[in-house]
Amino acid sequence: MFPAALASGALPPLPVPDHVVIVIEENHSEQNIIGNASAPYMNFLANSGADFTNFYAITHPSQPNYLQLFSGSAQGVTDDSVPTGTPYSTANLGAEIRAAGKTFIGYSEDLPSVGFNGATSGNYARKHNPWADWQSATTPLPANQLPTSVNQPFTAFPSNFSLLPTVSFVVPNLQDDMHDGTIAQGDTWLNNNISAYATWAQTHNSLLIVTWDEDDHGQLNKIPAFFDGPMVRQGAVAQTYTLQNLLRTVEDMYGTTHAGNAANVNPIRGIWTTDPLVATKTFQRGTNGTVQDTYIDATNPSTSFATTTSIGVDGSPVNQGLIRFDNLFGVSAGQIPAGATITGATLTIITGPGTNDLSTNNVELHRMLTNWSESSTYNSLTGGITLGTDAATTVDGTALPNALSIATDFDVTSTVQLWANGTSNFGWALMPTGSDGWRWNSSETAQSLRPSLTITYVVPEPGSALVATGAMIVLSRRSRKNNS
Repeated sequence: MFPAALASGALPPLPVPDHVVIVIEENHSEQNIIGNASAPYMNFLANSGADFTNFYAITHPSQPNYLQLFSGSAQGVTDDSVPTGTPYSTANLGAEIRAAGKTFIGYSEDLPSVGFNGATSGNYARKHNPWADWQSATTPLPANQLPTSVNQPFTAFPSNFSLLPTVSFVVPNLQDDMHDGTIAQGDTWLNNNISAYATWAQTHNSLLIVTWDEDDHGQLNKIPAFFDGPMVRQGAVAQTYTLQNLLRTVEDMYGTTHAGNAANVNPIRGIWTTDPLVATKTFQRGTNGTVQDTYIDATNPSTSFATTTSIGVDGSPVNQGLIRFDNLFGVSAGQIPAGATITGATLTIITGPGTNDLSTNNVELHRMLTNWSESSTYNSLTGGITLGTDAATTVDGTALPNALSIATDFDVTSTVQLWANGTSNFGWALMPTGSDGWRWNSSETAQSLRPSLTITYVVPEPGSALVATGAMIVLSRRSRKNNS
Protein backbone atom coordinates (compact mmCIF):
# COMPACT_ATOMS: atom_id res chain seq x y z
CA MET A 1 0.00 0.00 0.00
CA PHE A 2 1.22 3.50 -0.79
CA PRO A 3 2.54 5.24 2.38
CA ALA A 4 -0.05 7.17 4.38
CA ALA A 5 1.90 10.42 4.08
CA LEU A 6 1.56 10.21 0.30
CA ALA A 7 -1.98 8.89 0.14
CA SER A 8 -3.18 11.74 2.36
CA GLY A 9 -2.47 14.27 -0.38
CA ALA A 10 1.24 15.12 -0.30
CA LEU A 11 1.35 14.13 -3.98
CA PRO A 12 -1.22 14.86 -6.67
CA PRO A 13 -3.00 12.01 -8.47
CA LEU A 14 -1.21 10.26 -11.29
CA PRO A 15 -1.95 11.59 -14.79
CA VAL A 16 -4.63 9.81 -16.80
CA PRO A 17 -3.43 9.58 -20.42
CA ASP A 18 -5.97 9.15 -23.19
CA HIS A 19 -3.73 6.40 -24.58
CA VAL A 20 -0.71 4.44 -23.32
CA VAL A 21 1.44 2.46 -25.77
CA ILE A 22 4.03 0.13 -24.22
CA VAL A 23 6.73 -1.22 -26.57
CA ILE A 24 8.74 -4.23 -25.37
CA GLU A 25 12.23 -4.77 -26.75
CA GLU A 26 14.56 -7.70 -26.13
CA ASN A 27 17.73 -8.80 -24.39
CA HIS A 28 19.85 -5.69 -23.93
CA SER A 29 21.17 -3.98 -20.85
CA GLU A 30 20.89 -0.27 -20.18
CA GLN A 31 24.58 0.23 -20.99
CA ASN A 32 24.10 -1.43 -24.42
CA ILE A 33 21.51 1.11 -25.57
CA ILE A 34 22.04 4.45 -23.86
CA GLY A 35 24.75 6.38 -25.68
CA ASN A 36 24.97 3.77 -28.46
CA ALA A 37 25.42 5.42 -31.86
CA SER A 38 23.57 2.49 -33.46
CA ALA A 39 20.40 3.50 -31.59
CA PRO A 40 19.87 7.20 -32.43
CA TYR A 41 16.06 7.12 -32.16
CA MET A 42 16.05 5.24 -28.87
CA ASN A 43 18.49 7.77 -27.46
CA PHE A 44 16.36 10.61 -28.79
CA LEU A 45 13.40 9.19 -26.83
CA ALA A 46 15.56 8.74 -23.72
CA ASN A 47 16.78 12.32 -23.92
CA SER A 48 13.41 13.87 -24.68
CA GLY A 49 11.53 12.16 -21.85
CA ALA A 50 12.20 10.38 -18.56
CA ASP A 51 15.20 8.06 -18.86
CA PHE A 52 15.39 5.44 -16.09
CA THR A 53 18.99 4.69 -15.19
CA ASN A 54 18.14 2.00 -12.61
CA PHE A 55 15.29 0.00 -14.12
CA TYR A 56 15.32 -3.77 -13.68
CA ALA A 57 13.71 -6.89 -15.07
CA ILE A 58 12.70 -9.56 -12.57
CA THR A 59 14.40 -12.75 -13.74
CA HIS A 60 15.63 -14.74 -16.76
CA PRO A 61 14.62 -15.88 -19.39
CA SER A 62 12.16 -13.80 -21.42
CA GLN A 63 8.72 -15.28 -20.86
CA PRO A 64 8.53 -14.93 -17.04
CA ASN A 65 9.36 -11.22 -17.39
CA TYR A 66 6.54 -10.62 -19.89
CA LEU A 67 4.19 -12.38 -17.47
CA GLN A 68 5.45 -10.26 -14.56
CA LEU A 69 4.83 -7.05 -16.50
CA PHE A 70 1.36 -8.15 -17.58
CA SER A 71 0.17 -9.89 -14.40
CA GLY A 72 2.60 -9.18 -11.54
CA SER A 73 3.51 -12.86 -11.43
CA ALA A 74 5.42 -15.39 -13.51
CA GLN A 75 2.41 -17.73 -13.09
CA GLY A 76 4.85 -20.51 -12.18
CA VAL A 77 6.56 -20.26 -15.58
CA THR A 78 10.37 -20.53 -15.52
CA ASP A 79 11.21 -21.04 -19.21
CA ASP A 80 10.15 -20.01 -22.73
CA SER A 81 7.98 -23.04 -23.52
CA VAL A 82 4.26 -22.62 -24.19
CA PRO A 83 2.74 -22.59 -20.68
CA THR A 84 0.45 -25.37 -19.54
CA GLY A 85 -2.87 -24.76 -17.82
CA THR A 86 -3.94 -21.88 -20.05
CA PRO A 87 -6.08 -19.93 -20.36
CA TYR A 88 -5.17 -18.57 -16.96
CA SER A 89 -7.86 -17.13 -14.72
CA THR A 90 -5.60 -14.92 -12.60
CA ALA A 91 -5.65 -11.12 -12.51
CA ASN A 92 -3.90 -9.30 -15.36
CA LEU A 93 -3.64 -5.78 -16.75
CA GLY A 94 -5.79 -6.44 -19.82
CA ALA A 95 -8.74 -7.74 -17.80
CA GLU A 96 -8.34 -4.97 -15.21
CA ILE A 97 -8.42 -2.25 -17.86
CA ARG A 98 -11.51 -3.77 -19.46
CA ALA A 99 -13.24 -4.11 -16.08
CA ALA A 100 -12.61 -0.39 -15.49
CA GLY A 101 -14.57 0.42 -18.65
CA LYS A 102 -11.47 1.07 -20.76
CA THR A 103 -10.01 -0.84 -23.70
CA PHE A 104 -6.93 -3.04 -24.16
CA ILE A 105 -5.20 -4.64 -27.17
CA GLY A 106 -1.84 -6.33 -27.65
CA TYR A 107 -0.23 -5.91 -31.09
CA SER A 108 2.39 -8.48 -32.14
CA GLU A 109 4.40 -8.14 -35.33
CA ASP A 110 4.01 -11.19 -37.62
CA LEU A 111 1.14 -12.68 -35.61
CA PRO A 112 -0.50 -14.60 -38.47
CA SER A 113 -4.12 -13.98 -37.46
CA VAL A 114 -6.30 -12.46 -34.75
CA GLY A 115 -6.29 -14.69 -31.68
CA PHE A 116 -3.53 -16.98 -33.01
CA ASN A 117 -2.61 -19.39 -30.22
CA GLY A 118 0.37 -21.25 -31.67
CA ALA A 119 3.92 -21.18 -30.36
CA THR A 120 5.63 -19.60 -33.38
CA SER A 121 5.00 -18.35 -36.90
CA GLY A 122 7.96 -17.05 -38.86
CA ASN A 123 9.55 -14.41 -36.63
CA TYR A 124 6.60 -14.31 -34.23
CA ALA A 125 7.07 -16.01 -30.83
CA ARG A 126 4.25 -16.54 -28.35
CA LYS A 127 6.71 -16.37 -25.44
CA HIS A 128 6.68 -12.59 -26.04
CA ASN A 129 2.88 -12.41 -26.06
CA PRO A 130 1.53 -12.84 -22.50
CA TRP A 131 -2.09 -11.86 -23.21
CA ALA A 132 -2.39 -15.01 -25.34
CA ASP A 133 -2.16 -16.97 -22.09
CA TRP A 134 -5.47 -15.49 -20.90
CA GLN A 135 -7.41 -15.48 -24.17
CA SER A 136 -10.59 -17.54 -24.29
CA ALA A 137 -13.38 -18.13 -26.80
CA THR A 138 -15.82 -19.06 -24.03
CA THR A 139 -19.07 -17.06 -23.85
CA PRO A 140 -19.77 -15.49 -21.47
CA LEU A 141 -16.11 -14.71 -20.83
CA PRO A 142 -14.85 -16.16 -17.51
CA ALA A 143 -13.44 -13.76 -14.91
CA ASN A 144 -9.99 -12.34 -15.75
CA GLN A 145 -9.89 -13.98 -19.16
CA LEU A 146 -9.65 -12.08 -22.44
CA PRO A 147 -11.44 -12.36 -25.77
CA THR A 148 -9.39 -13.43 -28.78
CA SER A 149 -10.02 -9.98 -30.27
CA VAL A 150 -7.40 -8.40 -27.94
CA ASN A 151 -4.67 -10.53 -29.56
CA GLN A 152 -4.00 -8.58 -32.77
CA PRO A 153 -1.25 -8.52 -35.42
CA PHE A 154 0.72 -5.29 -35.63
CA THR A 155 -0.84 -4.63 -39.03
CA ALA A 156 -3.98 -3.70 -37.06
CA PHE A 157 -2.18 -0.89 -35.22
CA PRO A 158 -4.21 2.16 -36.36
CA SER A 159 -2.68 5.03 -38.31
CA ASN A 160 -5.37 7.24 -36.78
CA PHE A 161 -4.02 7.15 -33.26
CA SER A 162 -7.24 8.43 -31.73
CA LEU A 163 -8.61 4.94 -32.51
CA LEU A 164 -6.03 3.26 -30.28
CA PRO A 165 -7.29 1.43 -27.19
CA THR A 166 -6.71 3.01 -23.80
CA VAL A 167 -3.74 0.71 -23.12
CA SER A 168 -1.87 -1.26 -25.75
CA PHE A 169 1.30 -3.29 -25.98
CA VAL A 170 3.46 -3.44 -29.10
CA VAL A 171 5.83 -6.39 -29.54
CA PRO A 172 8.13 -6.35 -32.58
CA ASN A 173 9.12 -9.68 -34.11
CA LEU A 174 12.30 -11.58 -33.21
CA GLN A 175 14.37 -9.58 -35.70
CA ASP A 176 12.97 -6.14 -34.98
CA ASP A 177 12.95 -6.43 -31.16
CA MET A 178 16.73 -7.16 -31.28
CA HIS A 179 16.34 -10.72 -29.94
CA ASP A 180 17.80 -12.02 -33.21
CA GLY A 181 18.35 -8.74 -35.08
CA THR A 182 20.84 -5.97 -34.43
CA ILE A 183 20.45 -2.88 -32.26
CA ALA A 184 20.46 -0.74 -35.42
CA GLN A 185 17.68 -2.86 -36.90
CA GLY A 186 15.56 -2.52 -33.79
CA ASP A 187 16.15 1.21 -33.65
CA THR A 188 15.15 1.66 -37.29
CA TRP A 189 11.97 -0.36 -36.78
CA LEU A 190 11.01 1.73 -33.74
CA ASN A 191 11.64 4.97 -35.62
CA ASN A 192 9.71 3.83 -38.69
CA ASN A 193 6.74 2.40 -36.80
CA ILE A 194 6.36 4.28 -33.52
CA SER A 195 7.81 7.78 -34.05
CA ALA A 196 4.60 9.12 -35.56
CA TYR A 197 2.67 8.05 -32.47
CA ALA A 198 5.37 9.51 -30.20
CA THR A 199 5.05 12.89 -31.94
CA TRP A 200 1.23 12.75 -31.91
CA ALA A 201 1.18 11.82 -28.21
CA GLN A 202 2.88 15.08 -27.25
CA THR A 203 -0.20 17.07 -28.28
CA HIS A 204 -2.88 14.49 -27.47
CA ASN A 205 -2.44 13.68 -23.74
CA SER A 206 -0.94 10.30 -24.55
CA LEU A 207 2.08 8.36 -23.35
CA LEU A 208 4.76 6.17 -24.96
CA ILE A 209 6.70 3.72 -22.81
CA VAL A 210 9.64 1.76 -24.24
CA THR A 211 11.34 -0.90 -22.15
CA TRP A 212 13.01 -4.31 -22.42
CA ASP A 213 12.14 -7.79 -21.13
CA GLU A 214 15.59 -8.61 -19.69
CA ASP A 215 19.24 -7.72 -20.15
CA ASP A 216 21.97 -9.74 -21.86
CA HIS A 217 23.32 -11.08 -18.53
CA GLY A 218 25.82 -8.23 -18.56
CA GLN A 219 24.41 -5.70 -16.08
CA LEU A 220 22.63 -7.66 -13.31
CA ASN A 221 19.36 -7.46 -15.31
CA LYS A 222 19.35 -3.66 -15.53
CA ILE A 223 17.38 -2.72 -18.65
CA PRO A 224 16.65 0.53 -20.52
CA ALA A 225 13.31 2.24 -19.98
CA PHE A 226 12.05 5.62 -21.11
CA PHE A 227 8.70 7.40 -20.92
CA ASP A 228 7.68 10.11 -23.40
CA GLY A 229 4.56 12.26 -23.34
CA PRO A 230 3.32 15.73 -22.41
CA MET A 231 2.76 14.63 -18.80
CA VAL A 232 6.38 13.47 -18.38
CA ARG A 233 9.12 15.59 -16.81
CA GLN A 234 12.33 15.42 -18.84
CA GLY A 235 15.48 14.09 -17.22
CA ALA A 236 17.35 11.11 -15.83
CA VAL A 237 15.55 9.05 -13.17
CA ALA A 238 17.89 7.54 -10.58
CA GLN A 239 15.32 5.78 -8.40
CA THR A 240 15.31 2.00 -8.81
CA TYR A 241 12.15 0.57 -10.36
CA THR A 242 11.14 -2.75 -11.92
CA LEU A 243 8.64 -4.10 -14.41
CA GLN A 244 6.25 -4.59 -11.48
CA ASN A 245 6.37 -0.85 -10.66
CA LEU A 246 5.49 -0.16 -14.30
CA LEU A 247 2.46 -2.46 -14.05
CA ARG A 248 1.34 -0.75 -10.82
CA THR A 249 1.72 2.68 -12.44
CA VAL A 250 -0.61 1.87 -15.35
CA GLU A 251 -3.09 0.25 -12.97
CA ASP A 252 -3.17 3.32 -10.74
CA MET A 253 -3.56 5.68 -13.69
CA TYR A 254 -6.91 4.06 -14.48
CA GLY A 255 -7.99 3.13 -10.96
CA THR A 256 -7.97 -0.63 -11.47
CA THR A 257 -7.37 -3.43 -9.01
CA HIS A 258 -3.82 -4.75 -8.68
CA ALA A 259 -2.53 -7.95 -10.24
CA GLY A 260 -0.09 -10.22 -8.41
CA ASN A 261 2.89 -8.48 -6.83
CA ALA A 262 1.82 -5.10 -8.23
CA ALA A 263 -0.24 -4.91 -5.03
CA ASN A 264 3.01 -4.88 -3.02
CA VAL A 265 4.92 -2.19 -4.91
CA ASN A 266 4.42 1.51 -5.50
CA PRO A 267 3.70 3.43 -8.69
CA ILE A 268 6.43 5.45 -10.37
CA ARG A 269 6.46 8.99 -8.98
CA GLY A 270 8.52 12.13 -9.44
CA ILE A 271 8.57 11.94 -13.24
CA TRP A 272 5.22 13.62 -13.89
CA THR A 273 4.95 17.34 -14.59
CA THR A 274 2.30 17.58 -11.85
CA ASP A 275 4.59 15.99 -9.25
CA PRO A 276 6.75 18.10 -6.96
CA LEU A 277 10.47 17.97 -7.65
CA VAL A 278 12.26 15.00 -6.12
CA ALA A 279 15.84 14.06 -5.31
CA THR A 280 17.40 10.60 -5.09
CA LYS A 281 20.10 9.26 -2.79
CA THR A 282 21.69 5.83 -2.85
CA PHE A 283 23.04 4.23 0.32
CA GLN A 284 25.64 1.50 0.10
CA ARG A 285 28.75 0.56 2.04
CA GLY A 286 31.49 2.79 0.68
CA THR A 287 29.00 5.42 -0.55
CA ASN A 288 26.51 6.97 1.89
CA GLY A 289 25.74 5.92 5.44
CA THR A 290 26.81 2.70 7.10
CA VAL A 291 25.54 -0.78 6.31
CA GLN A 292 25.31 -3.89 8.48
CA ASP A 293 24.43 -7.29 7.06
CA THR A 294 24.79 -10.86 8.27
CA TYR A 295 22.86 -14.06 8.76
CA ILE A 296 22.08 -16.36 11.68
CA ASP A 297 22.28 -20.15 11.43
CA ALA A 298 20.34 -22.67 13.52
CA THR A 299 23.03 -25.33 13.00
CA ASN A 300 25.72 -22.94 14.26
CA PRO A 301 23.68 -21.06 16.85
CA SER A 302 26.60 -19.33 18.59
CA THR A 303 28.55 -18.37 15.46
CA SER A 304 28.67 -14.83 14.09
CA PHE A 305 28.87 -14.39 10.31
CA ALA A 306 29.68 -10.67 10.44
CA THR A 307 32.45 -10.84 7.83
CA THR A 308 30.89 -13.31 5.41
CA THR A 309 30.76 -12.43 1.72
CA SER A 310 27.77 -14.71 1.07
CA ILE A 311 24.60 -14.43 3.13
CA GLY A 312 22.32 -17.44 3.33
CA VAL A 313 18.54 -17.58 3.61
CA ASP A 314 17.28 -21.13 3.99
CA GLY A 315 14.50 -23.16 5.55
CA SER A 316 16.45 -26.39 6.05
CA PRO A 317 18.70 -25.85 7.90
CA VAL A 318 17.27 -22.52 9.09
CA ASN A 319 19.27 -19.49 7.95
CA GLN A 320 17.80 -16.00 8.32
CA GLY A 321 19.35 -12.89 6.76
CA LEU A 322 19.66 -9.42 8.29
CA ILE A 323 20.42 -6.06 6.69
CA ARG A 324 20.28 -2.45 7.90
CA PHE A 325 21.26 0.91 6.43
CA ASP A 326 22.08 3.37 9.22
CA ASN A 327 22.30 7.17 9.26
CA LEU A 328 19.71 7.65 6.53
CA PHE A 329 18.20 10.84 7.96
CA GLY A 330 19.83 14.04 9.14
CA VAL A 331 21.31 17.34 8.06
CA SER A 332 24.42 16.16 6.21
CA ALA A 333 24.75 16.28 2.44
CA GLY A 334 24.58 12.50 2.24
CA GLN A 335 21.38 12.25 4.28
CA ILE A 336 17.66 12.78 3.76
CA PRO A 337 15.83 15.39 5.85
CA ALA A 338 13.86 13.82 8.68
CA GLY A 339 10.13 13.93 7.97
CA ALA A 340 10.62 14.04 4.19
CA THR A 341 7.91 12.59 1.93
CA ILE A 342 9.33 9.43 0.39
CA THR A 343 8.13 8.81 -3.17
CA GLY A 344 10.14 5.64 -3.76
CA ALA A 345 12.56 3.36 -1.94
CA THR A 346 14.11 0.16 -3.26
CA LEU A 347 16.33 -2.38 -1.52
CA THR A 348 18.53 -4.09 -4.12
CA ILE A 349 20.33 -7.36 -3.36
CA ILE A 350 22.49 -9.31 -5.83
CA THR A 351 22.20 -13.09 -6.05
CA GLY A 352 25.54 -14.88 -5.98
CA PRO A 353 27.13 -16.56 -9.01
CA GLY A 354 27.36 -20.09 -7.56
CA THR A 355 25.28 -22.97 -8.88
CA ASN A 356 23.34 -23.29 -5.62
CA ASP A 357 22.95 -19.56 -4.91
CA LEU A 358 19.57 -19.24 -6.62
CA SER A 359 16.33 -20.41 -4.98
CA THR A 360 13.17 -22.11 -6.18
CA ASN A 361 11.31 -20.86 -3.10
CA ASN A 362 10.10 -17.35 -2.37
CA VAL A 363 12.00 -15.16 0.07
CA GLU A 364 10.12 -12.65 2.23
CA LEU A 365 11.36 -9.31 3.55
CA HIS A 366 10.11 -8.24 7.00
CA ARG A 367 10.82 -5.02 8.92
CA MET A 368 12.82 -5.76 12.07
CA LEU A 369 11.25 -4.62 15.35
CA THR A 370 14.23 -5.37 17.61
CA ASN A 371 17.82 -4.20 17.51
CA TRP A 372 20.72 -6.35 16.34
CA SER A 373 24.30 -6.03 15.12
CA GLU A 374 26.55 -7.85 12.68
CA SER A 375 27.85 -9.91 15.61
CA SER A 376 24.35 -11.20 16.41
CA THR A 377 23.85 -14.97 16.40
CA TYR A 378 20.93 -17.38 16.37
CA ASN A 379 21.24 -17.72 20.14
CA SER A 380 21.65 -13.99 20.85
CA LEU A 381 18.37 -13.45 19.03
CA THR A 382 16.80 -16.04 21.37
CA GLY A 383 16.41 -18.88 18.92
CA GLY A 384 16.26 -16.97 15.68
CA ILE A 385 13.93 -14.28 14.35
CA THR A 386 10.29 -14.74 15.32
CA LEU A 387 7.67 -12.91 13.26
CA GLY A 388 5.44 -10.75 15.42
CA THR A 389 8.12 -10.45 18.09
CA ASP A 390 11.49 -9.73 16.45
CA ALA A 391 10.14 -8.73 13.04
CA ALA A 392 6.82 -7.44 11.70
CA THR A 393 4.38 -10.06 10.45
CA THR A 394 3.56 -7.78 7.48
CA VAL A 395 5.63 -8.64 4.43
CA ASP A 396 7.60 -5.71 2.97
CA GLY A 397 8.22 -7.64 -0.21
CA THR A 398 8.38 -11.11 -1.72
CA ALA A 399 10.83 -12.28 -4.36
CA LEU A 400 11.71 -15.47 -6.19
CA PRO A 401 15.45 -15.14 -6.89
CA ASN A 402 15.66 -18.07 -9.32
CA ALA A 403 18.45 -16.79 -11.56
CA LEU A 404 22.15 -16.31 -10.84
CA SER A 405 23.90 -12.95 -10.66
CA ILE A 406 20.80 -10.77 -10.95
CA ALA A 407 19.47 -7.91 -8.87
CA THR A 408 16.48 -8.70 -6.68
CA ASP A 409 14.56 -5.52 -5.87
CA PHE A 410 12.20 -5.01 -2.94
CA ASP A 411 9.92 -1.96 -2.91
CA VAL A 412 10.31 -0.67 0.65
CA THR A 413 8.74 2.78 0.26
CA SER A 414 6.25 2.32 3.08
CA THR A 415 8.86 1.21 5.62
CA VAL A 416 11.31 4.00 4.74
CA GLN A 417 8.46 6.50 5.16
CA LEU A 418 7.89 5.12 8.67
CA TRP A 419 11.56 5.69 9.46
CA ALA A 420 11.47 9.19 7.99
CA ASN A 421 8.56 9.91 10.33
CA GLY A 422 10.53 8.78 13.39
CA THR A 423 9.99 5.02 13.75
CA SER A 424 13.19 3.27 14.85
CA ASN A 425 15.22 1.82 11.97
CA PHE A 426 16.29 -1.75 12.75
CA GLY A 427 16.49 -2.76 9.11
CA TRP A 428 15.02 -5.95 7.70
CA ALA A 429 15.02 -9.71 8.09
CA LEU A 430 15.08 -11.88 4.98
CA MET A 431 13.06 -15.00 5.76
CA PRO A 432 12.82 -18.30 3.86
CA THR A 433 9.48 -19.80 2.88
CA GLY A 434 10.75 -23.24 1.89
CA SER A 435 13.64 -25.66 2.07
CA ASP A 436 15.57 -24.38 -0.94
CA GLY A 437 18.10 -21.74 0.08
CA TRP A 438 19.21 -18.45 -1.44
CA ARG A 439 22.66 -16.84 -1.17
CA TRP A 440 23.35 -13.19 -1.90
CA ASN A 441 26.40 -10.96 -1.95
CA SER A 442 27.06 -9.11 1.30
CA SER A 443 28.57 -5.68 1.85
CA GLU A 444 31.97 -7.36 2.14
CA THR A 445 32.01 -8.11 -1.60
CA ALA A 446 33.05 -5.86 -4.49
CA GLN A 447 31.39 -2.43 -4.56
CA SER A 448 29.26 -3.19 -7.64
CA LEU A 449 27.81 -6.30 -5.97
CA ARG A 450 26.98 -4.85 -2.57
CA PRO A 451 23.39 -4.37 -1.38
CA SER A 452 22.05 -0.86 -1.89
CA LEU A 453 19.08 1.22 -0.80
CA THR A 454 17.87 3.87 -3.25
CA ILE A 455 15.49 6.51 -1.86
CA THR A 456 13.66 9.27 -3.73
CA TYR A 457 11.98 12.04 -1.75
CA VAL A 458 10.18 15.30 -2.32
CA VAL A 459 12.50 18.29 -2.51
CA PRO A 460 11.49 20.67 0.31
CA GLU A 461 10.12 24.02 -0.80
CA PRO A 462 12.26 27.11 -0.07
CA GLY A 463 11.73 28.36 3.45
CA SER A 464 10.30 25.08 4.73
CA ALA A 465 11.47 23.46 7.94
CA LEU A 466 13.14 20.67 5.96
CA VAL A 467 15.19 23.12 3.92
CA ALA A 468 16.30 24.75 7.15
CA THR A 469 18.13 21.53 8.04
CA GLY A 470 20.67 22.38 5.34
CA ALA A 471 20.31 19.13 3.39
CA MET A 472 21.88 19.34 -0.06
CA ILE A 473 19.59 18.67 -3.00
CA VAL A 474 21.09 17.59 -6.30
CA LEU A 475 18.79 17.19 -9.30
CA SER A 476 19.61 15.65 -12.66
CA ARG A 477 18.42 17.51 -15.76
CA ARG A 478 19.12 17.09 -19.46
CA SER A 479 18.49 19.47 -22.27
CA ARG A 480 15.95 18.38 -24.89
CA LYS A 481 17.61 17.18 -28.08
CA ASN A 482 16.17 17.10 -31.56
CA ASN A 483 15.89 13.79 -33.37
CA SER A 484 18.39 13.67 -36.17
